[in-house]
Amino acid sequence: MQTDVCVIGGGPAGAAAALTLARYTKHSVLLVEASRYEAPRVGETVSAGIVPLLSYLGADTILADAVTVPSYGTAGAWGSEQLVRHDFIWTGRGQGLHLDRNRFDQALAGCVLGFGSALRTGTQVRDVARQDDGWIVQLEASDGAEDVGARIIVDATGRQARIARRLGAERRVTDRLVGLACHVDLPEGPVEQITLVETVPEGWWYTAPLPHGKAVAALMVDADLLRGLGISGSGDFLAALSVTRHVAARLKGARPLSEPRAFPAESHVLHPPCGRGWIGAGDAACAFDPLASLGIGYALTSGIQAARIAEQWLRGEDGLARAYAADIARHAEVYSAQSRELYQSERRWLDAPFWQRRQG
Repeated sequence: MQTDVCVIGGGPAGAAAALTLARYTKHSVLLVEASRYEAPRVGETVSAGIVPLLSYLGADTILADAVTVPSYGTAGAWGSEQLVRHDFIWTGRGQGLHLDRNRFDQALAGCVLGFGSALRTGTQVRDVARQDDGWIVQLEASDGAEDVGARIIVDATGRQARIARRLGAERRVTDRLVGLACHVDLPEGPVEQITLVETVPEGWWYTAPLPHGKAVAALMVDADLLRGLGISGSGDFLAALSVTRHVAARLKGARPLSEPRAFPAESHVLHPPCGRGWIGAGDAACAFDPLASLGIGYALTSGIQAARIAEQWLRGEDGLARAYAADIARHAEVYSAQSRELYQSERRWLDAPFWQRRQG
């Protein structure tokens, strides 16, 4: 098989890159996703700001098709025990949404088929190798292996940036944050439809409601500190959660639907974010602490930008590519300043390692 652009990674960034090329150019596109969207995914809260992005991508209908519940705001016990609310009604942009991320990501990726592009799920990328002015991408799925020729590769494999690192790029990581998340059932029925954040000496917790009377809870902590907490199953997870004040009250009586799973949440910038014939997109190019609330909106925007760079390259131009690293660096600088200010506003746990590391 031959394609102009092979997008590796079927999350929001990869799907946005593939959809932009499929909808606005005549180039052939292949979107490759390792999973079949079966495992739970985190990053479930989005703002109304994604609506125009989805419209641009020709994916207007997926919010109706995906399972969602409204998100009316956020509340946080940060810097004190008092819960401070921020209601979206005052932002002028409308309510947000809490998503079933599996269904959202699957539906978004599936939109590429409507524009005549190709989608492979349950397919691993075993290797990439240069050939002439392009690439040979080695794919492997349950039904066999295949070599795909591509002129350009978009790496949308998430924080690990697996393809870019294989091609010599470096992840410049600034912290060791991870999340330990567990999806739970709420026997008492739906909770207030806001995202709740609460700090503890070990780090901070968040919880958000999900469709069908479920919720997600996550402890955000540094990877080395998580190992010392001894959380080995859902019972340990709920025991750790029980010492919180607001999160525990909201999730009282919750029943785990799965064992807790760790997911990477560290901040990093990929250097360089693109090279000859390849581009990093979404979390592969630049990723931030979940407190930044960039999430899916940033992933969609980044995927669109990566597609525009690819389209320019295919026309023999490189202006957007040359500006890409500087754009990401500016973005990271703004986020870093905001993050430092927020973490330094929590002064109650200064003897705890997690918070000590964020006071400098």
